[in-house]
Amino acid sequence: MGIDIGQALREGASRTAAKNGLVLAVAFAGIALLTTVLLQSLTVTLFDSMLSFLQGMSPQEMGIDPAEYEQMISEFEMALENVRSTSPFALGLSAGAAFAGILVLALVAEAASIVAVRVFATESAESASRALVTENILLATLNGFVGGIVVWGLIIVGSLFFLLPGIVLAVLFYFLRQEIALKDKNFVQAMADSWRLTKGNRIEVFIIGVVLVIVSRLEEVSSAAVGTVSTPAGTIVAAIVGGLLTAFGAAVVTRAYVQIDDSAEPSEPEPEDEPDPYDAALGPDDLPR
Repeated sequence: MGIDIGQALREGASRTAAKNGLVLAVAFAGIALLTTVLLQSLTVTLFDSMLSFLQGMSPQEMGIDPAEYEQMISEFEMALENVRSTSPFALGLSAGAAFAGILVLALVAEAASIVAVRVFATESAESASRALVTENILLATLNGFVGGIVVWGLIIVGSLFFLLPGIVLAVLFYFLRQEIALKDKNFVQAMADSWRLTKGNRIEVFIIGVVLVIVSRLEEVSSAAVGTVSTPAGTIVAAIVGGLLTAFGAAVVTRAYVQIDDSAEPSEPEPEDEPDPYDAALGPDDLPR
């Protein structure tokens, strides 16, 4: 069965607007906002450290004359002030703490994406139990995280030579996360099966990718529009819109995946059978008199 692009987009929109979709959108927005805080903190800290390093050196040590040294320090001070003015949520964190926080949030974001795939793959928009979304979540998150790094690395390398190889690789591995989240595969198996699954549907997958890239521009546009009035408000709006678009993108891709893989819908973990009280061995009191 081929991919119906219109159906995937409609189902993606309806799933995002449902209760579970909105909860996921809020989660993605929160992760995006916290990531922005840490990125701003890291950027300000690095600029500040670089300026302090330069101020601790003399013109002679740098091999330049005093006038050039003063101009360079002045330019760095202006750059630091500009970074601070555009980073309203920066905290006084060390570079190590900020980087560690960003890494942790990246893993949390991957876990949220795995959960989103499982939720959006269910037949009903509201049928998602805790057992369904948490089963094997740690291993799936690690596979999704490492697999994403590998795939993006291949895409970047392919794009360095020509743009087309990067686009082709992006299409071939488009369903990597769905294979990991719904089939409990490692990232190598998921890459191979995504390659197989997209065969015969690669034009449709490419079109869906282009549509989602175009739609994602709404985050930048909305942030820029509000940012002209207030930089902090623009950052918050970007996180909110980005959360909705992330949920929408996950829903669209997952619903397209479901169309071409009949076994994609996740199954609820089987409950343990309770012992049958009548299946026990007979005792003396059970024998007829």
